[in-house]
Amino acid sequence: MINDLRDFINYLDTKKRLLKINSTVDVELEITAFSDRAAKDENKKTLLFQNVKGYDTPVVTNLFVSKETLGELVGKNYFFELINLFNNPNSKPSLIKSAKLMSNFKPKIIESRFNKYEKIESLDQLPILKVWPKDAAKFITQPLVITENPNDKSLNVGIYRMQVYDKFTTGMHWQVMKGGAINASINKENNKIMLVSVVIGSDPYNIISAVAPLPYGFDEFSFAGILRDSKTVLMKNGKYPLVPANSEIVINGYIDLNESREEGPFGDHTGYYSIPEKYPVFHIENIFAKKDKIYSASIVGFPYHEDATLGSFFVDMFKPMLKILNEDIIDVYMPPEGNFTNTCFVSIKKRFPGEAKKIMFSILGTSQLEFAKIIIVFDDDINIRNYNEVIWALSTRIDPQRDITIIPNTVADSLDHATNIPSFGSKILIDATRKLKTEGYTREWPETISLPKEIIEKVEKKWKELK
Repeated sequence: MINDLRDFINYLDTKKRLLKINSTVDVELEITAFSDRAAKDENKKTLLFQNVKGYDTPVVTNLFVSKETLGELVGKNYFFELINLFNNPNSKPSLIKSAKLMSNFKPKIIESRFNKYEKIESLDQLPILKVWPKDAAKFITQPLVITENPNDKSLNVGIYRMQVYDKFTTGMHWQVMKGGAINASINKENNKIMLVSVVIGSDPYNIISAVAPLPYGFDEFSFAGILRDSKTVLMKNGKYPLVPANSEIVINGYIDLNESREEGPFGDHTGYYSIPEKYPVFHIENIFAKKDKIYSASIVGFPYHEDATLGSFFVDMFKPMLKILNEDIIDVYMPPEGNFTNTCFVSIKKRFPGEAKKIMFSILGTSQLEFAKIIIVFDDDINIRNYNEVIWALSTRIDPQRDITIIPNTVADSLDHATNIPSFGSKILIDATRKLKTEGYTREWPETISLPKEIIEKVEKKWKELK
C-alpha cells in the first residue's frame, strides 16, 4: 500500500526507477537540467535530490515519467472494470467489487494533524525551482490547489503553476475553464476573497487525480479513492479547505477576487515561454510542513517530460468512455509533440456517410478535448500511433477542398500563443477516411496493396532460418 509521497519514492526505488543524487545541486536551472536529461533517457527515472544548495529539504522530480509506473499504480482496478462493463457487457464486475468501488468514493475526514508539523516562516525556506532561464521568477510547479464551491461546499483540486512574487505572495495560473477559476467566479458573486489551500507532496493517487481531465463537479479526492482502492483521508484545516492527511507541505491563504497581476513568462509544455498575462494573486497566511518534508516538483518543456506520460495515460484511461459515445471509435491518440490538447488522431470503423465529421464534433464537445485544435479521423486499417501510416493516409485519402473543415471563432487553449486572442481561436477538422459513394464520391476507391497473410507467415518462418 502506498500511503504517502515517501512510500511512493520507496516503491520506485524497489522497482529500480529511482536515481538518488547526492552531489550538491542548485534550484536554479540545475535540477531542471538533471530532470530533463533523465526524462529523455531510455531508462526514464524519478530523481531524488538529497543535497540541495541552501536548503535542508530534498527535492523529487519526474514522479510520473515512467509509463510502467502508472500502469502498475492504476492499470488494474475496479474503475477500469466499471468502464469496460459498458463496452463488454458479458464481463461484468461482481456486485461485491462494484459495491467496494463505491465504498471508496467518499473521502474520510479526520481531525487536524498539524500538531505533528512544523511551521515554516515563508516561501524562502522551500527549495522552489527556477525552471527555465527566461522564467519570470521561481515557480511552484506541482501544487495541489484546493478550492471550495461556496454553494454546496464541494472541493475542487487542480495543479496550477504558482509564480513566486515575494515571501508571502504568488500568482495563481488557472485557465478560465478550470475548476479553480469556476469556484473563484462563484465565490465572487458573494465574497471579495476566496480561501485556498495548497499542498506540495502527497500520495501519487491524489496528484494523478488533480491532473486528470475530470468534469467540473466530479470530486478529485473521490476519484483518487477509486484509483487507490481505498478512501482518500482528508484532515480539517481550520477555516481553509480540507487537505490530504498525508500532505508534505500545506500552504494556506486567500485570493482577492478583484486583484490580478502579470504572471509569466514561464517555460511551458508547449516548448515555448508563455506570454505574460494577468492572473489572480495568492496571499499566504501560514505554511506547515512535516519535519522531514520532501518537496515535489514537475518539469515541463519541449517533449519528452512526465506530462507526456500522464497525457498518454489519461487518453487511454478515458478512451472507453469516448467509445460509449461513439461506438465505431477504434483508437484515440494525442501525440506528445502536439502538446496533447492541440492534436488528436482518431481511427474509426466507418459505417455511414458523414460519420468522421460527426465523431470530430462529438470529441470537441467532450470535457477538455474541447481544446483540441487539430482533429484527424482515419480508417481502422491505419495505426494512428505510427507516423508513417498517418502521413501516408493524409497524403492519399484526402482532397483538401472536400475533407477539411475550419471552425472559426471558438474556444482555444489559453497556452496556445498562435491565436490572435487568448483562449479564442479556430479548429481544423480533417476527414482522412476512404470516401463512400453516399458521400458523393463517384469514382472507384482503389484497393490497398498487400500480400496474403499465409505467404507473409511462410516467408517470416524461412527468414528466421536464414539468420
